[in-house]
Amino acid sequence: MIKDAIYYDSYKEDRDLILEYNQTSLADVNLVNILGIGIDNCTRQQAVVKVLRMIEEGGVHHVMALNPYKLHRLTTNNDLNLIASKADLKIAVGAGLPWTASFLGKPLKERIHFVSFLMDIIRIAEIKEITIFMVGAKPEIIEQAYANIKKSFPMIRIVGRHGGYFNKERASNVIEAMRKSEAQIILVGLGFPKEDKWIYQIKNQFKNTVFIGIGGSIDIISGQKHKAPAFFMEKGLDWFYRIITRPWRYLRLLRLLLFYIQVVWQKIR
Repeated sequence: MIKDAIYYDSYKEDRDLILEYNQTSLADVNLVNILGIGIDNCTRQQAVVKVLRMIEEGGVHHVMALNPYKLHRLTTNNDLNLIASKADLKIAVGAGLPWTASFLGKPLKERIHFVSFLMDIIRIAEIKEITIFMVGAKPEIIEQAYANIKKSFPMIRIVGRHGGYFNKERASNVIEAMRKSEAQIILVGLGFPKEDKWIYQIKNQFKNTVFIGIGGSIDIISGQKHKAPAFFMEKGLDWFYRIITRPWRYLRLLRLLLFYIQVVWQKIR
């Protein structure tokens, strides 16, 4: 049963995103190397522009959102490292990455709040009639997320959606539905690293699509899960909030500790 829809009026503030897009330069966007992984050093606005440029230029593209936990996984798994190296845009969404980059003497322009980045993409997609396909979460959750997006952005062209719990046999049907939709953006919320592995495996079956790995954002958009309170967000402690509210994620603390040990080692060697 679908809950009462959440209206994302906070993303409809008085901003002319098209004007911002037209006035945004990508000339100073470069890569910051952290533990051998190149992260795009860009603002949220520049990241949005890069996605729109991908759509204009055509072809198939892969956008990854990175945090310290994911970076550690990438550095310890050759397959994941290869996938990341082939991605077209890797944005810093984790709170620990700006500190890490500054510690290594390679400061990032900003930490990009991913849901805000995603909502900017959706708002521009509504204005420019860019088509979107959504994959991920439980069927009832993605339906609620769809309802919330449509309430906030009534003209958005979401040309298909599918829950994220499917087996290998069902996957071929999902891929075929995605291909037939000819969606310009496909939002994949299967969780890391599953979503990025899947994108890497199937992207050669598409012609003109930007795949964006969105993790658990569908749960947030649906209202099923909530972002960290403002205090935690302002202090860059949203990761800590997620851990204390989801105790089964405690093992991630070990990954984070190993990540920072790697960073310190890179600095002193």
